[in-house]
Amino acid sequence: MRLNAHQRETIKQAARGCFGADATVRLFGSRVDDHKRGGDIDLFITTS
Repeated sequence: MRLNAHQRETIKQAARGCFGADATVRLFGSRVDDHKRGGDIDLFITTS
Protein backbone atom coordinates (compact mmCIF):
# COMPACT_ATOMS: atom_id res chain seq x y z
CA MET A 1 0.00 0.00 0.00
CA ARG A 2 1.45 3.34 -1.01
CA LEU A 3 -0.02 5.48 1.75
CA ASN A 4 1.82 6.30 4.93
CA ALA A 5 0.29 5.98 8.41
CA HIS A 6 -0.57 9.69 8.61
CA GLN A 7 -2.36 9.63 5.25
CA ARG A 8 -4.34 6.52 6.23
CA GLU A 9 -5.41 8.02 9.55
CA THR A 10 -6.39 11.33 7.94
CA ILE A 11 -8.56 9.54 5.38
CA LYS A 12 -10.25 7.43 8.07
CA GLN A 13 -10.95 10.47 10.26
CA ALA A 14 -12.37 12.43 7.32
CA ALA A 15 -14.64 9.54 6.32
CA ARG A 16 -15.90 9.11 9.87
CA GLY A 17 -16.47 12.86 10.16
CA CYS A 18 -18.59 12.86 6.99
CA PHE A 19 -20.33 9.49 7.23
CA GLY A 20 -20.32 8.63 10.96
CA ALA A 21 -18.25 6.56 13.34
CA ASP A 22 -19.30 3.28 11.71
CA ALA A 23 -17.79 4.21 8.32
CA THR A 24 -15.41 1.65 6.85
CA VAL A 25 -12.82 2.78 4.31
CA ARG A 26 -11.24 0.47 1.75
CA LEU A 27 -8.46 1.42 -0.65
CA PHE A 28 -8.42 -0.07 -4.15
CA GLY A 29 -6.75 0.58 -7.48
CA SER A 30 -3.11 1.33 -8.25
CA ARG A 31 -2.28 2.63 -4.75
CA VAL A 32 -2.65 -0.89 -3.38
CA ASP A 33 0.26 -2.14 -5.54
CA ASP A 34 3.65 -1.17 -4.07
CA HIS A 35 5.33 -1.72 -7.46
CA LYS A 36 3.29 0.87 -9.37
CA ARG A 37 3.90 4.62 -9.43
CA GLY A 38 1.59 7.60 -9.42
CA GLY A 39 -2.14 7.26 -9.47
CA ASP A 40 -5.01 8.71 -7.56
CA ILE A 41 -6.48 7.43 -4.31
CA ASP A 42 -9.52 5.21 -4.94
CA LEU A 43 -11.71 4.72 -1.88
CA PHE A 44 -14.75 2.54 -1.20
CA ILE A 45 -16.61 3.77 1.87
CA THR A 46 -19.44 1.85 3.53
CA THR A 47 -21.66 2.61 6.51
CA SER A 48 -23.90 0.37 8.56
